[in-house]
Amino acid sequence: MIVLNRRKRSVDFIPAGNPKKVLNTRRKPGYWGRIKIRSTDSGPKISRFTVERDERETVRKPSEALKLLKKQAVILTGRDPEIEDLLSSYGIRYRYARVCQHCLHEGYLTIVSSRSSTVHAGQVICSRCVDELIKRELKFAGMDRSTFRNFRRLIRRGVSLDKILEMMSPRFDPLENHELTRYDTVTSGSDRTPRVPVDKLAIPEKFKRMLKREGNTVLRPVQVLAVDAGLLDGEDIMVVSATASGKTLIAELAGIPRAMGGEKFIYLTPLVALANQKYRDFRRRYSPLKLETAIKVGMSRIKARDELRIPETDVSKADIVVGTYEGMDYILRAGRSDILGDAGVVVIDEIHTLEDEERGSRLKGMIKRIRRLFPEAQIIALSATVKNTREVASEFGLKLVEYERRPVPLERHLVFSRGEEDKKNLILRLAEREFSTESEKGFRGQTIIFTNSRRKTRLIADYLTRRGVRAAAYHAGLSYRERQRIERAFASQELAAIVTTAALAAGVDFPASQVVFETLLMGNRWLMPNEFAQMLGRAGRPSYHDRGVVYVLAEIGMEFDGESEEAMALKLLESGPDPVDVNYTEEDVLENLLADITSGAVSSESEIAPDPSWPLDPEGALEILESHGMIVRDGGLRATRYGMAVSKSFIGVADAEYIRGNLKGSSRGPLDIALELEPFEGAYLSGRLHRAFSRAAGSRFSMNLMADSTLDILSDGDNLVKLDSKLQEAVLNLQMDFLSCECRDRPFCGCIQRRLSEHVIAERISGRDPVEISRSLLSRYQIHAYPGDIFSWLDTTIRTLESIGRIASAFKRKKAAGECSRIIKSIEAGRRI
Repeated sequence: MIVLNRRKRSVDFIPAGNPKKVLNTRRKPGYWGRIKIRSTDSGPKISRFTVERDERETVRKPSEALKLLKKQAVILTGRDPEIEDLLSSYGIRYRYARVCQHCLHEGYLTIVSSRSSTVHAGQVICSRCVDELIKRELKFAGMDRSTFRNFRRLIRRGVSLDKILEMMSPRFDPLENHELTRYDTVTSGSDRTPRVPVDKLAIPEKFKRMLKREGNTVLRPVQVLAVDAGLLDGEDIMVVSATASGKTLIAELAGIPRAMGGEKFIYLTPLVALANQKYRDFRRRYSPLKLETAIKVGMSRIKARDELRIPETDVSKADIVVGTYEGMDYILRAGRSDILGDAGVVVIDEIHTLEDEERGSRLKGMIKRIRRLFPEAQIIALSATVKNTREVASEFGLKLVEYERRPVPLERHLVFSRGEEDKKNLILRLAEREFSTESEKGFRGQTIIFTNSRRKTRLIADYLTRRGVRAAAYHAGLSYRERQRIERAFASQELAAIVTTAALAAGVDFPASQVVFETLLMGNRWLMPNEFAQMLGRAGRPSYHDRGVVYVLAEIGMEFDGESEEAMALKLLESGPDPVDVNYTEEDVLENLLADITSGAVSSESEIAPDPSWPLDPEGALEILESHGMIVRDGGLRATRYGMAVSKSFIGVADAEYIRGNLKGSSRGPLDIALELEPFEGAYLSGRLHRAFSRAAGSRFSMNLMADSTLDILSDGDNLVKLDSKLQEAVLNLQMDFLSCECRDRPFCGCIQRRLSEHVIAERISGRDPVEISRSLLSRYQIHAYPGDIFSWLDTTIRTLESIGRIASAFKRKKAAGECSRIIKSIEAGRRI
């Protein structure tokens, strides 16, 4: 087979060898021939024939070329009247084929199909050369090689190479080319699940009428599947389906009828904010059915302006109990499961929290305790993101109900940005465009923007608002009242966007149509696949929107921990959720085993059901607990007063022994012990002071007040004299009040953290609430601390003091126990008691 390819002044004469398997195969010809054609009165003729082999060129007779053409199949790489006339004049048959021009330039021959080639700058290019061209352009654009996968995927989708190369240009506009940035679309798809009217359900008529008034006349598909799985017959089930697919109503369909029949409906969530939201919702909706709702979250009773105060409710008298995992587990660990009476249905919402490094083992232990203590209760677990669904369901003896379709389609887009300013501009345009749209349900499009620091939430929100897109920063450092104000403004569509941290993603329940990832970092680490899946699942609610949109903004050249953001973006988009696994430490084993004993779930060694992943065998764990005086083995297993105090406090054996040792052989008071265990860590230099110090020192350093680099600069007198008088005064106040110790390691001795913690406690006891303490720290020291962080730390300090008080009482140290009680009341009331 001979391939003829037109050059400007000659024609390539290329032997292609055996025509079998030649398609899409790169070949090196045995020689490379060239012919020249001239016009004559009798038609075109070959005037010259040369052959190049092993880098040597020889001239051959034109008749040799003709002889080869007559013997072999002839392929033309394109229409060419002169070549066609030549071949026709000698009766030589020919046909056309696509040949890669890039391969020809490199001395190779590749005959390609239309599917495995593209056209660029008027030339056919094979897939191999397309790949090489894209990789070369990626390098030139400074992009990570891993992004090649994304562009290769677009080529397979039929996008032209010209468009691909345009995407790498700084002038590329992703908003004008949304088909190019679209990574994929997760469709809602057609559904064959039968329509089941609420009227057909075997539930009380009063409950039916209430559901229909709320618009729930027909069950959603996942609800139908749950009913078919035995939801209303008491079957234990685990429901895995997308956000806003109707999982909560599944729990209510099982729980409310049981509550109306005198049993308890218990609904557990991982977060106080979510529990409070569910509590208010259930109380409002089910009071007309004469059902009483209580909440158990373990919050303190701090009286502080602008902060959430959870009401005192009687769990024992309630029909519906909403709580956090820890709030419910406290009741169990305290051996008071009897106050829950006849538990009919227990719901574990967000069961994927099992993967949480700190809380997973506690949650798993609590579920097992509920199983033991309430063997007749129906268990319902809910989640939107679990990969190993069958494994998790089997672990807890639950029937799996899985529904993969989303209630609305979800478009996922990947955009490669060129720095912070480019990202902010893209976010501005995305939020502005989304807010200008309106769904068929009459709601404007709104955006959740995820970033990795509170500081950036404010910077981005201010940037958007200054440019006419109303946005608010939303994070855990804000006061409860401020978060509530933002939530109401978003719900009433006064805000086009909220900017929040990835760390608060689980507690964000905004009905947004669009989610934008400003970064894929979460604090000082990359997002995990399960977190990413949870966050992007926030886009698109069936009650509000026709579709959801997600934009991942990956910054070109940005690297963290040895991996580029471009590579991480692709890794997250390509991956599904990770398997949910619980990893135990030895401390976890000891804590859960002790909790099993104090709750009454385990009363003998034969009842212990060790987890295969325990790093400690039951006998070894019991010996440790017994050696520390936390349990007694007297034919059975019984917790001592010390063991009960430790279990109720949710602390490990090491911390418990630290408290015990300091109460026994030290002059340190309870507050000293508490501040040593849980010092205040939410302090930062103000933006103004940080900028001034950065200029003075001529270097960048952390804003965290406790960071070594910050303490080093604060202690350097050369930097101090370069500040203006007001900032000098603030730094001098800080040095005098917190850094005036005589320690050899000053300022890295830890005194600043202890003294600042004492200062915050003193401010609180003198009558100031967290907002006022925050303002005072800024005014006197140019220290920035969020009111929400101060409130949370005060609450944590109370929890620690309660632990110390319980252990003191267990050893009859009445003075220390009384001191703990007094300090707790003082912090709660905001005055000295």
